Amino acid sequence: MSSVIWYIYEFARKKWIKRFLDAKTDPEIVESPSRFRDFPQVQKELCISCGACVASCPSPGAIKLVRDEEMEMAYPVINKSACIRCGFCVEVCPTEPKTLKTGENYLIKEEYKILPKETLYVIDDYLCIRCEKCIDACKVGAISSKDNIITIDQSKCVSCGDCIQTCPIKGAIKEVFITNIDEQKEIINLLVESLENTINQEVERVRKLPDYDPEKLIKLEFPLDELIDKALEILPDKEMVTKIIEKITDRLKINVITWDEDKCKGCRLCIDECPTGALTYNEEKGVTERDPEKCLRCSICYQTCPFGVPGLYTARFLLKDDKILITLKPSQISKRG
Repeated sequence: MSSVIWYIYEFARKKWIKRFLDAKTDPEIVESPSRFRDFPQVQKELCISCGACVASCPSPGAIKLVRDEEMEMAYPVINKSACIRCGFCVEVCPTEPKTLKTGENYLIKEEYKILPKETLYVIDDYLCIRCEKCIDACKVGAISSKDNIITIDQSKCVSCGDCIQTCPIKGAIKEVFITNIDEQKEIINLLVESLENTINQEVERVRKLPDYDPEKLIKLEFPLDELIDKALEILPDKEMVTKIIEKITDRLKINVITWDEDKCKGCRLCIDECPTGALTYNEEKGVTERDPEKCLRCSICYQTCPFGVPGLYTARFLLKDDKILITLKPSQISKRG
């Protein structure tokens, strides 16, 4: 029994000695396998500072973004004492070629991205002029044009914001927050209600605008301080609140309906046409009355009435510094008949 043990020992010892002597030329020892992951190597000139690598890292303190003052960009720095060489940072890096490099990983497919996104970027087709500057600016190839329509592939977009900076048309590319949806709705309703109240205070001035002259204007200013204070009570994030207000005012259009009962002849043609029941006939006064709470401002009454009881005006808005500029003018919708 002892001789067998001795034979095995000598065999193992001699084999180990041979491998030791041949170590410098043995490919299995000298060359790292393709699956081997070393510490990630950073090519900071390729980085777009999206932060995907930091968000994906499972080891606290293993990777952080450090700002390069000369490049005016942040890039990842690896802490080797904390890095576990999992390769997650490399997998999620969206740049091509990648900012981070390590051993190959065949487990995660290229089409899947893990990105720390709180916002989505979308093209406003109404405002887009198809200049395609955003396509050239996108470093990850997320923006494309097909059939003269420019779209953003959300699976590729890293929300870096380069497209917005490049776009020559304000509001043509919008940054949409995908968190705090209910709070956003509440802020939007607050904004629209506040603007409507401001316009309603000037209703007498609005009525004096001739409905046949769209060149006549009324200009108002709405200060934002009080509105922002109320919005911050709903969502305590000033940057998000400001961007929500800016996005809404870019395209917001409000129809303003005025109602002059003195012109009403009691024909009641408008009542049957109203889709929400906002118009009712007052038997005592002999006139049709409008309920602003039910009114959709759809303009059907304006187009129906032969006596000019309803007036229809259009309000548009522009955010400038700490106020919203309001422009009111007669609508160009023609009346029936």
